[in-house]
Amino acid sequence: MHYRRVKLYGDPFAREKGHKGKRKYYKVVPAYGHPNSDSKGWMFEHRLIMSEHLGRPLTEDENVHHKNGNRFDNRIENLELWSIKQPKGQRIEDKIQYALEILEQYA
Repeated sequence: MHYRRVKLYGDPFAREKGHKGKRKYYKVVPAYGHPNSDSKGWMFEHRLIMSEHLGRPLTEDENVHHKNGNRFDNRIENLELWSIKQPKGQRIEDKIQYALEILEQYA
């Protein structure tokens, strides 16, 4: 039973306490009512910080990247907004359409 708890929740003395099992990868914080939170009201802290910085919820095709690789360093200076949406094909028409969509979304 003890091994199972350590496997699920991680070593309680090694990391900050957070939401079940997810804390060993990213810090999870309560964000009840936020559009990007899960069904129980929890959200990754780095996504919440970026959302508050932008003043809007993040879209499904946006990702938040940690510049220094430390997933617990959630300072805004260490976070970058990445788009993970990719064009469907490699034709020029597809690339132009994709570029117009990106300009419309972020301009």
